[in-house]
Amino acid sequence: MNRSALIDGIKALASQLIVLHHLSLYAPMTDWIAAAWPRLVQFLIDDGRYAVQPFLVIGGFLTAQSLAKRRGQAPGPLIWQRYRRLVPQFLIALTLVVLATVWLGRDLAQEDWVSPLPTVGQFLAHLFFLHDVLGVPSLSAGAWYVAIDLQLFALFAALAGLAARSSADLARSLVPPIVALATVASIEVFSRQPAFDVWALYFLSAYGVGALAGWSRRGTRAALCWWLVAAWLALDWLQDPRTRPILALVTALALYAGSHIHWRSALGPVRRAVEHLSDVSYSVFVCHFAVIIVASGLWERFDLGGLGQAWLWTALAWTAIVALGTGVQRLCDHWVPVLTRARPMARGA
Repeated sequence: MNRSALIDGIKALASQLIVLHHLSLYAPMTDWIAAAWPRLVQFLIDDGRYAVQPFLVIGGFLTAQSLAKRRGQAPGPLIWQRYRRLVPQFLIALTLVVLATVWLGRDLAQEDWVSPLPTVGQFLAHLFFLHDVLGVPSLSAGAWYVAIDLQLFALFAALAGLAARSSADLARSLVPPIVALATVASIEVFSRQPAFDVWALYFLSAYGVGALAGWSRRGTRAALCWWLVAAWLALDWLQDPRTRPILALVTALALYAGSHIHWRSALGPVRRAVEHLSDVSYSVFVCHFAVIIVASGLWERFDLGGLGQAWLWTALAWTAIVALGTGVQRLCDHWVPVLTRARPMARGA
């Protein structure tokens, strides 16, 4: 199967930057590294968080292409399928966070980034991706993204369902103009209001431009919408330079120009490593916070210190995060399809 080298590369790099951002922000051993390498750690703390923007753009890009191929399907089943794709790894991640907090929560009692043990209601709010909407304190650093991803996908699935009533291809329907208008509204209004950051419209400035880039080669109307929104983003940045919108635009332009570029066979080891990190990026994203709790708790419990130990402990934590993400992804890849197939068979029997 031909895979996009660009998409694999962005997902692999962005997921690791997010991990390093949270390690730098939360883990106490990075205080020692910050004393010796202040610019590096400050960059990861201040700018590493922006790595989520490429994920949003890629999400919109891939969703637009996927919905264009699945024209005519009702929104409900599509949204349910998306939920089933997101929830297994997320459920495992939440469970690991709770177990890590039970084990080492006392050692990190002075840290305000460690949430108290959740009630059943709070856990269920996370499980149904309603925690931010209901004002429930987040159990994990990546929990907000999963909820927003489902909201954005649901919004696009609903738009695709409306377009299915006509005979036009999705990219040639009224959906691209609607998305373009909503994306501009997000750029100018919603993404500037922190109160909206629990809703999809806040992040549509990135997801929408990615979707328009994905549709742009399928029809003149979609291409016009794409270039108009891209120009609007560029003008917006010239008037009010903000990192998130311009990073979204650069990512979308890169996808428009290079998403079709595939790997070369000569790059075997590099290709396999990047593809692997890309494949496990979601599991790494949702599971890494539990490892940070464990690594930080053990650092405090054993009263460790020193630059050498800090580098070693950080490297071990980073390695453990990738290993855990790999294990969780493989577990879900194997068992989720098996359990999904088991239900109809049982009913048939």
